[in-house]
Amino acid sequence: MSVSNKNNGNIKRAIGTNTSLWKLPTEGTDANGRDAQIIKDEIPTRIDIVNDGLVYIGWAEFDTPEGDKAWKIRRVRLVGSVWYQEYAYGNQYFRYKWTSRASLPYA
Repeated sequence: MSVSNKNNGNIKRAIGTNTSLWKLPTEGTDANGRDAQIIKDEIPTRIDIVNDGLVYIGWAEFDTPEGDKAWKIRRVRLVGSVWYQEYAYGNQYFRYKWTSRASLPYA
């Protein structure tokens, strides 16, 4: 029998809690309280280049379906000569659907 630190979804935790001593600061829980384990925050799981002035960048645990509420999404957009980096709902939680990236509010 193998031992895994990954939460299979049976254990619910309050959103934003971090109970594992071995987690990196970039890791946390998704909208269902399941562990979100990312190798490094700097390595996105998805990048959507919409045009020369709009890019969406997404992080999630590897093999996470794009329709699951387990993504952290950043929008990078060009306004005039200034690039803005904004997160879905203004936070860096792993709580959003990658498939909803274009319709989410960003701050």
